[in-house]
Amino acid sequence: MRFVHLKLVGPAIGGIALFIAAMATVPYYGAARIDGEARVQQETLVKRNLALWIADIEFALTSWTIWDEAIAKLDTQFDFEWTDRNIGASLTGTSRTRFTAVLKPDDSILYTRTDETVALRPFFSRGAARIVADTGTLVAEVRRRETAPKAPGIPQPISTSRIEVIGQDAVLLSASLFQPDFGTTRLKGDRAPVLITAMPIGSSLQDFFGTRFLLDDARVSPLTEVAPERARTEIAVGPDGEVQVLSWRPPTPARDMLYQAMPLILTIFFVLLAAGILLLRISQTTAQMLVTRERQMAHAATHDVLTGLANRALLDRTYDTEVARGTLVVACLDLDGFKGVNDTYGHAIGDDLLRAVASRLRATARKEDRLFRLGGDEFAVLMPSVTLTEAEAACLSLGEALSAPMYLPGAYPPGHRIEIAASFGLCQVMDGSTTCDAAFRAADDALYTAKSLGRGRVVIGQSPDRETPGAATGDLRRMAASLRG
Repeated sequence: MRFVHLKLVGPAIGGIALFIAAMATVPYYGAARIDGEARVQQETLVKRNLALWIADIEFALTSWTIWDEAIAKLDTQFDFEWTDRNIGASLTGTSRTRFTAVLKPDDSILYTRTDETVALRPFFSRGAARIVADTGTLVAEVRRRETAPKAPGIPQPISTSRIEVIGQDAVLLSASLFQPDFGTTRLKGDRAPVLITAMPIGSSLQDFFGTRFLLDDARVSPLTEVAPERARTEIAVGPDGEVQVLSWRPPTPARDMLYQAMPLILTIFFVLLAAGILLLRISQTTAQMLVTRERQMAHAATHDVLTGLANRALLDRTYDTEVARGTLVVACLDLDGFKGVNDTYGHAIGDDLLRAVASRLRATARKEDRLFRLGGDEFAVLMPSVTLTEAEAACLSLGEALSAPMYLPGAYPPGHRIEIAASFGLCQVMDGSTTCDAAFRAADDALYTAKSLGRGRVVIGQSPDRETPGAATGDLRRMAASLRG
């Protein structure tokens, strides 16, 4: 009787055992693939965010490097007092830069300044000559790009950067070419002076990037010392030229799910239906966690951390979508007086002011308009389905909102009245044959004209050139006059 019972129940038991074995085996191999994809996505996002962070810092340096007066005081006739006040002291006082050097056209040292707060740190204690020598490859790249043909008008920034590590001392080194902006001063020769800056990165490199990019167990070490299972991206070089790698424990959502489900899989052996339902719920929770994490990281890559507005990474895609639907007006706006606020009250108040500006733009713009922060104090608005007259009126309304007095709680003295204005450059796009680069080049030209006319102006630009390809979109909005308020 027992043997007959076993014959009847055995196939069912065997089938259940095979089913459970399959449930245990398939997720094990699938987890490796899912975790591998999650790791590649996170490595890509970290690399992209690192590049955007360095690009923003290089963009900020254009306030000092694209400037007629800088050419006159550095190249035409060197003025030490002017250089120390407007280059060395200004960079140290308004940014995190702690070392500044200016190289002559022959790449010899013309001027150096090291902030006393970092003079004893390992990187800076080596002396100005050694620091400048470390930037040899950066200067060579700047000189190579200096010889390239240049478009008329405001020049595009020429700069390059890298992170260097000495012990636990990590520094972002940048080399930027001085260039005239309005052409009132000419270079004496074929080569211009070069600005060298060194910016310390937090208390330690792994803490800085680990916190900034939300990385688990972030470490900085030579590539040869990184375990194969750790995610990594190259971020710096050591004093001997050895590549330094930022590595971290990659997300393993599928493996975590598998570990959590193992007790349940054993329980399924006895209560198959209940364990199956529970496993399904865990799978759904894990999938939701994956989607949420991916959305958060994608949002961080395409939106400005300070203001919450979309950044340059989302600009081309949004432009293509809107222009495919019909006519579009591109508006570039630049704050008038922002640099004065930064210089007077510091970067913290400047950040509060940018957040307040973004809030007023959201409150005043139409719900159909798309707002972007391009970097520094420059913003852009894509206005679909409007005429130039309507867009001009909308920009005047935005300018009126931005020019209203602001009372920032952190200002010194508390509640101090701060007033700024905004200049606008407009360009109308009639069809999809006009590229994003061409449209923003025309809007930038109009903005440049508005800035030259005074505060709070709105200028409508000419129709964009559809034939001549422009520079990259992120490089079109580099105007030193607007950056200096």
